[in-house]
This record gives sequence, structure tokens and C-alpha cells, in this order.
Amino acid sequence: MVPYEFDADRFSRWIAYVLRHNPTRYGLQPDRHGYVDLETFLQIANRRYPSMGLEALKAFIASEGAARFEIASGQLRARYGHSIAAEPVGPPAVPPDQLYHGIEESRRDAVLREGLQPADRRMLHLSDTREEALSVAGRKSSRPVILAVQAKAAHEAGVAFYREGRIHLVSGLPARYIKDLTPLSPIW
Repeated sequence: MVPYEFDADRFSRWIAYVLRHNPTRYGLQPDRHGYVDLETFLQIANRRYPSMGLEALKAFIASEGAARFEIASGQLRARYGHSIAAEPVGPPAVPPDQLYHGIEESRRDAVLREGLQPADRRMLHLSDTREEALSVAGRKSSRPVILAVQAKAAHEAGVAFYREGRIHLVSGLPARYIKDLTPLSPIW
């Protein structure tokens, strides 16, 4: 493996790929929550990024990825975004009254009719604000649509929500809890 000069953005993409999508390619065995052995990860990371040691990884997570990655008890994990099987850590959390999610405009009618299901991840990612949802959706779509989710009502009806950093996770949402906010229509 050819070593890379450290670049935080490139490292962030690489660590996300490894932990969220393909840990076994690198010989890592995630547990049911997606945790991998920290020491083994550092050995692998050090081949690609020779300056990456424990303190450098901690500094990176503190400055760039605290909401996205976590070190605990000698293990490392991505908090969300998995395409591999990884359960959220901890019990479901009570969400705020409303959360937001951005989608491609072409999916709007189907989502409003059928509800939301994760596309290429295990769980949906919901944001606290319209602006955050628009920012996320804008990275994947040139024509994003922002949806409001009646999160507390869905939770009270038995839908499990999990909190990971700034993101709320849910395995799916029935259409009755979703409203199109484009163009910024009034909220319930």
C-alpha cells in the first residue's frame, strides 16, 4: 500500500468507507454496533497514513468527526451511515416534535404516498433543521426536496428513533408522518 500525505478530507472519506461499508476488506471484524478493534484499525491506517497514531486519530475525531466517529473502550466505530449491518448503540430516544430529511425531487410523490425507507444505508438520517437537511440533500441532488417528519407523533405510535451526534436515525417512516416543505409550505 502506498502511503498518503495526510489530508483530513481524504482521511475522513477513507475512514468512513472502511467503518461504514467495507471493514472486512481490511481484516476488521465489526461487532453488532459496528465497533472494530482500535489497535488493529490503527495498524491498518498507519500503512496508508504513516503519521496516524492514537493521538492523531483522537485529534482528528475531536476536530473533524466527533459527530461521525467514536472511540470507546479500545474500540472505534462510525456512528451512522452504515451499509453493513450495524445496530444503533443504546435504547431508542425521544425525538423532537419535528425533524427534516432531504430527497431527490423525482422521489417526492412516491415518498409522500409510500413513506420513507433507507436507500443505500441501513437507517434514514434525519436532521434537526431544514438547513441541515438541505445541506445534506444538496450534496447528493441538484434538485432536493425537503420533507418535515412528525417525529414525536411517529415515536408515540411506536417508531423507534435513535440519536447519534447531530443525527437522528430511524429504520423507516410511514407516509402519514411526512410533509413536503417545498416550496417552504407551512408546517403542520
